[in-house]
Amino acid sequence: MKKIIFLILALFAWKHFYYVGSAPELGPGILAGGAPYQDPTTVAKFRKGDYSYYPRANFQIEARVLSVSKYYFDQEARISPVDFALGWGQMSDESILQHIDIWQENRWYKWESKLMPIAKSEIIDSSANMHMIPDNEVVAAELKKVRNGDLVNIQGYLVDVHKNTGWKWKTSTSRSDTGAGACEIIYVKRIEIINPYERLYY
Repeated sequence: MKKIIFLILALFAWKHFYYVGSAPELGPGILAGGAPYQDPTTVAKFRKGDYSYYPRANFQIEARVLSVSKYYFDQEARISPVDFALGWGQMSDESILQHIDIWQENRWYKWESKLMPIAKSEIIDSSANMHMIPDNEVVAAELKKVRNGDLVNIQGYLVDVHKNTGWKWKTSTSRSDTGAGACEIIYVKRIEIINPYERLYY
């Protein structure tokens, strides 16, 4: 009986804290055609609590959410409770994605494919793991609503982060890098979940 109760509590905790739902499938076709946009920013360094933020670039992305991963216990979770693995171009097309296994762990985005429907370089250049830092509670609530498969528009800054203890977190500013340090850190000023049916053309 105790084992059953433990399993029920564990399942409840997993669903409450880590479960992420999936958006309805739409079939083949590119949902997010453009590459992320960034340009030099004039926004100065700013501070919130124990953290200083150093904007590196203005940043905007419209992309398909390939995977969502929530975090609670690592150092970064204090400011960034969620990562999105995002895809654009061919990496927003279900006919491509159905042949690629995608997952996240320990702030990394990973993939593998036996069929390789597109070139490896295209997968690298058209997808990335991005750490989300909400600007306020409203943005944080919107981030929590995002499902696997959603089409999103995110606006904000790419930032480096310094804590007053000496801890530092550095963003990537390139879409073509891989490995440690290749993830973008986005200070999110605005996020919109786009209704894909409003974007389809017949």
